[in-house]
Amino acid sequence: MAKETLIQHIAPDYHIAVQTIKDAILRSQYQAAKLVNREMLSLYYGIGRYISANSRDGFWGTGAIKTISERLRKEMPGLKGFSQTNLKYMRIFYEEWSPIIEPKLSKSSAVADEIDTDSLLPVKSSAMADDLERFQTRLSCSTYDLSSHSG
Repeated sequence: MAKETLIQHIAPDYHIAVQTIKDAILRSQYQAAKLVNREMLSLYYGIGRYISANSRDGFWGTGAIKTISERLRKEMPGLKGFSQTNLKYMRIFYEEWSPIIEPKLSKSSAVADEIDTDSLLPVKSSAMADDLERFQTRLSCSTYDLSSHSG
């Protein structure tokens, strides 16, 4: 038993090392998740803008969003999150938040750093609640610009 006690006494305590490495891993995972969420929100916002411009201005007829969703699923098997309902939610997402975001876009080219994404937490309409929660409400305004593809 004396030998075991001596080994335990000599062996360094790795608790601090494990905790330090664990903290670094968790911080990195959190940062990666934030970046992914930011990119996805940017995509959803851009898709919402594109759908809004084409469906609200009369370029597309009724059923266009359903057709687009079906074709996306055919052309990209396994694609999730782009159902007819979700595409409509993306349009709502854009239309609800553009009055807040677009003025900030015109003020700066470095908008992504300036927008307080935590201010997006209050849900503006009940239809957006589930989507905003899923999207983690972290918006980057370096949004996808689909405007050159209208019609």
